[in-house]
Amino acid sequence: MKKLVSATLAALSLVALAACGRPYEAHTPEGFVELTDGAREYDGSAHEYRASTADGVVIGVRSWDNEPEVDLSLAVRALENRVRFGEGYALLTKKDVTASGVKGMRLDFGHDEGSEPFLYTVAIFVTDDHVHLVEAGGKRDLLERARPSIDWFITNFDPE
Repeated sequence: MKKLVSATLAALSLVALAACGRPYEAHTPEGFVELTDGAREYDGSAHEYRASTADGVVIGVRSWDNEPEVDLSLAVRALENRVRFGEGYALLTKKDVTASGVKGMRLDFGHDEGSEPFLYTVAIFVTDDHVHLVEAGGKRDLLERARPSIDWFITNFDPE
């Protein structure tokens, strides 16, 4: 999971500075609890929003200023290339999504840690001002059980 965070950050290195505050609205889904302060610390970088199930499925949101300005297709391609080719994850599905009227793209990746399968889902939304990543990850069976809540979270995410 640490590699996922690093891969995501590297894939969007073209977006220079982390945004101050939350330039979005996130509502914690059923079955998750929002983590605060030090509990959000992960791999040396603080998530702007992070929540977890009791079983360890996590969701997170990070946003960056859209400077230099990128569009959705460029941001998606950079992320996909970095996670697939840079980190060795398999792209399982890719589909259009919408959050509060903003078009985005959801990518589902899979990988194994030893003999244990894991899933990583990331939805990316680009506005004039920000690039938003909505991420979820965990053991495959646990993430699939949490999938309805994750889908609800993505649909109800508001990239203001």
